Amino acid sequence: MTSKLHTITAVVASCTTAVALSAVTASSASAHASGDGPAHSPKVLNNKVIAPFGMSISGQDVWYTDGFLGTVNKISKGTDTVVTKGPQSEVAGIAVIRGGNTYAFTSSNDDHSATSLTIRSKGRPDVVADLSGYEKRVNPDKRYTYGVVAGGKSCAPGELDAYFMKMGGVPATYRGQVDSHPYAVAYLGDGAWAVADAGGNDILRVDSRGHVSTIAVLPPQPVTLTAKQVAALGGPSCLAGARFNFEAVPTDVQRGEDGRLWVSTLPGGPEDPSLGARGSVYTVNPWKHSTNRVATGFLGATNLALGDDGAVYVAELFAGKVTRLNHGHRSTVVTTARPLSVEVQGDWLYVGTLADISFGPGAPTVKAPGSITRYHL
Repeated sequence: MTSKLHTITAVVASCTTAVALSAVTASSASAHASGDGPAHSPKVLNNKVIAPFGMSISGQDVWYTDGFLGTVNKISKGTDTVVTKGPQSEVAGIAVIRGGNTYAFTSSNDDHSATSLTIRSKGRPDVVADLSGYEKRVNPDKRYTYGVVAGGKSCAPGELDAYFMKMGGVPATYRGQVDSHPYAVAYLGDGAWAVADAGGNDILRVDSRGHVSTIAVLPPQPVTLTAKQVAALGGPSCLAGARFNFEAVPTDVQRGEDGRLWVSTLPGGPEDPSLGARGSVYTVNPWKHSTNRVATGFLGATNLALGDDGAVYVAELFAGKVTRLNHGHRSTVVTTARPLSVEVQGDWLYVGTLADISFGPGAPTVKAPGSITRYHL
């Protein structure tokens, strides 16, 4: 059991072997049903993508990132082109404004020691915000305590530390560490952008000059471990009953019409079904720097989108579906293998799926590509 999911790539690796997804295939409704009905009339726009971590819709164009290739791509009039290759090996978040004349994307090197947000506007020099530098200077979640915060008293001295160091590289109890992995970006207005940092457990603000500040830190994700869960994770039996604070892992950020931000989170630690469906959706008040969890129980919440009618769409990577939250009602709108990203524009829902990838000795093997598909709501 790792105490922190340090990279979304780790989720990708475990997802490809998850039993919960092994039998899930793409499907659609045979007839249109409005409101909370399933999406229908799927049209595949790209069937060669590997890891579409993020998407952004601008007019008729679909912009997306391929995290494994480190590119920003655009699908326009049926043609898919590489818009740019990021300065680092991974490109994840993408947001587009002004018809594509301005866009911003996040990038990271392999160990996430160098992370950034690049703001690119036609006819102007790039603005590059040093996100990893900000994390090293400020470390916004350093006030939080993670790991075992109660229980485990019957364990032998050093037993828990040894176990967690072996499994996750951290002691049994620790404060927020320096860790940056920007994964999503949204436009805030007035030249500013919001960044969801999955490593820093926070939502950051980047202004038009590249200055970085903290909007909010996502709270720890507590779990009281049962004996069955501890056994499934291969932990020492004395850990049963302990209260464990997992780190939050924000995976997407979107701005609502009222200015509040909507954020999806993975729950830290094992992201597969072993500890249950613990992904959540939060709203963030950017003026009060506060967070509020509005929904939980998602199995791998890797992305979300906001509909014009107030509905929220959540990609559940491990559940193999996109879930709609509509004023308290929850329904499945799309069932598909490995849904990784989601966007909505009007009556159209766009879903990016992860390729079927085999991780073993040597380079990863793509057994089947992912896709970007448009559905009608």
